[in-house]
Amino acid sequence: MKVRYSFSSRRTGHTENIKKQRPKYPTLADKIIQMSDIILEVMDARFIEQTRNKELEEKIRQAKKRIIYVFNKSDLVNLRKVNKEDEEIASLNPKVFVSCAKRKGIKELRNKIKITSYRIEKRVDKALNKITVGVIGYPNTGKSSVINLLIGKKSSGTGADAGFTKSIQKLKLTSEINLLDSPGVIPNKEYSNSDSILMSRHTKLGARSYSQAKNPELAVANLMKEFPDLLDNFYKINSKGDSEILMEKLGRQKGFLKKGDEVNEDKTARFILKDWQEGKIKK
Repeated sequence: MKVRYSFSSRRTGHTENIKKQRPKYPTLADKIIQMSDIILEVMDARFIEQTRNKELEEKIRQAKKRIIYVFNKSDLVNLRKVNKEDEEIASLNPKVFVSCAKRKGIKELRNKIKITSYRIEKRVDKALNKITVGVIGYPNTGKSSVINLLIGKKSSGTGADAGFTKSIQKLKLTSEINLLDSPGVIPNKEYSNSDSILMSRHTKLGARSYSQAKNPELAVANLMKEFPDLLDNFYKINSKGDSEILMEKLGRQKGFLKKGDEVNEDKTARFILKDWQEGKIKK
């Protein structure tokens, strides 16, 4: 079962549309919360704190709805290290670490949804007496992939560019439970077309696609600053922590050259960001 709602028609991932989306996304997120009994907040396991949407978490609490924290892309991190070193993450419950790429954790998540549903007395969908589970998260955290694995078939659209989901979709999980998929939501305070630091951060998180990022060189420089030696080790290049040296050497290796035998830094930086966003470069 798939129902497309007309709250929004969405073309996202394009930075030039962010201003237009500003009033739209919070409205959609509010709709998801209102329409749901349980909310799944999908985060990137590599950047849990940075992909948490505390604005929406507070709204969920105020609405007295139940929340399950879902940490996707868990195959890209050391789970023992995450649980041991971050007390705040350890306190988030109920939670599930999943890997859509490795198809792990989905059974546990499905069971947690069912267990949580048993505790809900007053359901939003009174007419059909069904539990409604809304799915929220930053763009490109893997919400649609999580849903596809939950229902066991490809019913929710997925794509390489951030913001692939076009509108809210209602999908059947079981005869008693429906899922609501929604566009990715960036918190209000982080909307920006001009703040290069925020834009770089969103590119790192995958909230802005590598193909649409402005100043991709800055995003690469910030990656190297935050994760010393990570890119050097992956590409087997000794840049001594200098992003310009890394892009110069890598660009020449890959043949990303412009006229005059100069390295195309924009193309090289996007190549690096593509590897990063696709999970090829592991922390």
